[in-house]
Amino acid sequence: MRYLSPIFIAEVICFIAALAIIWKDKNAFGKVVTCYLAIALVTEEAAAYLAIRGIHNLWLFNIYIIFEISTILYGLYHCIKRYTNPKSIFIIGLGIIVLTYIFFVINRPFTDLNTITISVMSVIFTLYCLYYYYLLLKDENFIEIKVHPEFWWVTGVLFYYFGSTMSNLFDGLFTVKIIGFATLRYCIYVVLNLILYSCWLYSFICTMKQQKLHS
Repeated sequence: MRYLSPIFIAEVICFIAALAIIWKDKNAFGKVVTCYLAIALVTEEAAAYLAIRGIHNLWLFNIYIIFEISTILYGLYHCIKRYTNPKSIFIIGLGIIVLTYIFFVINRPFTDLNTITISVMSVIFTLYCLYYYYLLLKDENFIEIKVHPEFWWVTGVLFYYFGSTMSNLFDGLFTVKIIGFATLRYCIYVVLNLILYSCWLYSFICTMKQQKLHS
């Protein structure tokens, strides 16, 4: 791990944009996402600091997962509730993820990466994203997709977690080294992060355009 990785640079740009654009929104969504990006930055740098010094850091990601689950579920709920009341399906999804996390804590050392919960939450997030698209297609109101913030935010989540699910399923095929220390899995992970933060950044820009229209 390195301090100035492509993922960290993307996170910094996205965080600055979130702080400048969506933090001042009246709804809680902007503040939740901005705080999450700040936590992601701190976690990324803390993990790099520990790794460079040869100190075990997987426990740090197990703590970070809690913030990741909370933020992505809240964000998807925020987007889907515009079309329907999704409380029941989100309670079920959250319950499955929490039970999986507890199962891991009971049966595995906390110093191991919680890959079980990561895989389960990735599948659930992907399903919620597809459900959002289904509701969007059923909506009779005209929506201009290219400037619709929620669409791009959810699209980033879908690409990242669907890609993560596929990467986890075929993990054994992606261990080959491409350049130096970088394995194919690492390169895929970098690309998925860049897609995620690019879509989120564009969603923030769309939000800014909406703010100007209503000001």
